[in-house]
Order: sequence, then C-alpha cells, then structure tokens
Amino acid sequence: MIIISEVKQLPLWGKIIYGTGSGGFSLIDRVLITWLFYYYITSPLEGVEALMPPFAFGVIMFIGRAIDAVADPVIARWSDNHKSRMGRRMPFMLFSGVAYAAVFILLFYPPVAETSALNSVYLAVLLGIYFALFTAYVGPYLALLPELARSTKDRVDLATFRAVFMLLGVGIALIGSGMLIGTLGFHGMVWAMAGLGLVLLYLPLLIKEKDYADAKPATLSLIKAVTTTFKNKAFTVYLAGNVTFWLGFNIITLNLPLYVTILLGGTEDETSIYFGLAFVVALLFFPVVNIFSKKLGLKAVMMFALVAFMVLLPLFFFLGQPMIGLSPEVFGYIIMGLAGLPLAVIFIVPEAIVAEVSDLEENLSGQRREAMYFGAQGFILKLALGLSTIITGTLLQLFGSTAAQPLGIQLTGPVSALFILVGVVVFTRYPEKEVRAFERNRGTSSLSQ
Repeated sequence: MIIISEVKQLPLWGKIIYGTGSGGFSLIDRVLITWLFYYYITSPLEGVEALMPPFAFGVIMFIGRAIDAVADPVIARWSDNHKSRMGRRMPFMLFSGVAYAAVFILLFYPPVAETSALNSVYLAVLLGIYFALFTAYVGPYLALLPELARSTKDRVDLATFRAVFMLLGVGIALIGSGMLIGTLGFHGMVWAMAGLGLVLLYLPLLIKEKDYADAKPATLSLIKAVTTTFKNKAFTVYLAGNVTFWLGFNIITLNLPLYVTILLGGTEDETSIYFGLAFVVALLFFPVVNIFSKKLGLKAVMMFALVAFMVLLPLFFFLGQPMIGLSPEVFGYIIMGLAGLPLAVIFIVPEAIVAEVSDLEENLSGQRREAMYFGAQGFILKLALGLSTIITGTLLQLFGSTAAQPLGIQLTGPVSALFILVGVVVFTRYPEKEVRAFERNRGTSSLSQ
C-alpha cells in the first residue's frame, strides 16, 4: 500500500468547523464596513448631525488600511516561521480573537458626540489596532486552507464550506444588523454581533492542526520571503486582477446603506431586504460554482464573475429611477438579485486560486509558505480597500451625498466598473495550465515515493 502522507485527511466535521471561523470575522468586519462610515458621517445618535466629514473618514480609513497592510506580511512571515505544540497557525487565532471583538465594539463609542478632532484621533488609533488584530487572525486562518486540503478538488470543497459560513456571516451582518438596530438600537446591535462573531471565531480551534497539516516552519527572512513571493508569476497576475475587483466592489459596499436610504428613499432596516436578495442568490449558486470550478477550471469561473460585475455595476447609477417600466424598488431588487450570481464566485474561487499558486513556491524556495501568499495579497488588497474609501469620500464630498444632491452616490457604480474592467484585462493572462501542470507533477511524484 502506498502512503502519500502521514497526516490524517480532514473529516467532514473538520471542514465544517474550519468554515465557522470565516463566518465570525466576516460577520464582524462586514458590520464595521457597512455601518461605521454611515455612523460617523450621518450619526444616528439623537441630536447629532455628524461626527466627521466624509473625506476625513476616508483618509483615516486609508491610514488604518495602510497599517493593516504592513501587518500582513509581518504576521504572515511570523506564522510561516512559527513553531509550537499547537502548530504554525492556531496560536495566532487563539490570542487575537477576543481583542479583535473588543476593539470592534469600542469603535462605535467615540469620545465626543459631535464633529471633533478628538474623534478623528480616536478613530485612527483604534482602526489601526482593529485591522492589525484582524490580520493576526485571518492570515494564519487562511494559510490553513492549502495545508488542510492538498488537491484542487479538496481545496474547492474546503473553500466552499468557508464561503458558506462567510456568506452566513455577511448575511447575518447585513440583514440582521438593520433589524437589530430597529429593536436593540445601534449599540445593542454592535454588542450582539460581536458576541456571535466571537463564538464563531473560536470553533476552528477544535481542530488539532498538527493532526491534519504536515508543514515544517519556514526559515526565510521577511524581505526574502516577500520578494520571493512576488517572483511567482501566477500569483502576481491573479493578485492584480483580484485587487482591482475589490477596489471597485468595496466602493459599492461602502455605499449600500446610502443606496437604500438616499437613492431609494428607504429606511435603515430596509437595507436588509436588498442585502438579503444578493446573498440568498449567492448561497443558492454555491453548488453550481463548486461544480463548474472543477469542470471548467478556476480561471473561467473567475472571469465570468469579473465580467458580470463590470456589466452590472454601472446600473447602480440609475437606482431610485423608474427603469424600463419597473418601479425603483423592483429595479433595485433585480440588480441586487443579479449581483448574487458573480458574488457566489468571489466567495469561493479567489482563496482556492491562492492555495493553488502557493504550491509553486516549492520551485522558488523549496519551502511551504502559505501564510505569506495570503499576507502579500492582504498587503496590496488592503491598500486598495483604503484607496476605495478615499475615492468614495471624494465622490460624496465633491458631487453630493444627499437626496437633493445624490450625484456622488450615483457615480460610485460607473467608477467601480472602470476598476473591474482593469481586472478583467489583467486576469486574462493568468497561467492556469502551468499551475495545473505543477499540481499533476507533484501528485505523480508523491505517488512514486
């Protein structure tokens, strides 16, 4: 009998438990991304107009993202090179979870209930800490995926479980947050979401990492680890395409409450309906994405998602207007429902691609450094997300963010589509055949040993 590896294969319960971690940080982070901008620039506190101007918030968010971006490769290298009885990844997840949830709560308690420089300093400091703690959990967590699953098929399956819980976390955040604000108030919603997220964050620690992941600590220095990672052509092409997508999509995400409350004239809790449509459709299409990713390849499915978003996002300009005989509400429902199709892909495929291209590292350094690939992606991605906040703040500041002057909100759709167009062009160069050939050769080599 041929033994390919001494480590155990992760059972079904392990795949499910692993996925819950994604639900935890997705829930908390989505509440923050969706409501923190809204909270500070249109304060829902009684008698308070705003805690700061939109552009100031955008700049502070960019600074926080920059701090987070720097933390990504540092924590990734630390995790890749770490050695402990718990493994390379679990210690980071263990010690970051509680602090992460606590800082999330504190962000919604600014020191002054009015526009003030003190609020700006408070927000800047806490956002830097929040994003660093986010990275301390998420980076090692994502690095477990290619270690726990060692083939494209298994990685797509594990990424699907992760995506299911991510979608549930995001769905609870977007749908449930509006409802909870109506019943518990803004701060009650924040505490409830933090508590649920914390439980989900700690469930993956039930997996004994060393039983299922056969990985030796890496030895490269930080600079060497980063530069070697960016020598991986497949990774850099994927990264360029994925980052331009998230730059555009995050602009849309930041403005979702404004689409509903300003363009469509709805209330805060009505955002749940529009969010729910997109995420229910995405959940229904997870099995389809799983099947087609295995049959057609990850590149083809990712290209579909990028092109679909590129075509769909300019239509956000027309939200609130009667279109082709449809009421504004129905038109809004249709757009959000259609967005669920490519959204299903984005929840599953990118992490499977990173897991796939990280295997090529064996040709570059001869070491397994999965965390650095997710860390390098995080470094660039978070700078792009910070830039998207500045772009959003600038659009709203220059062109308007009110019912009387909504052009700034309307322009976010077409501007987002332009960024995704760049991603479409870049991702056509992703060398999927080369990546798959390496996986086949590695499998053949393992069988011959």
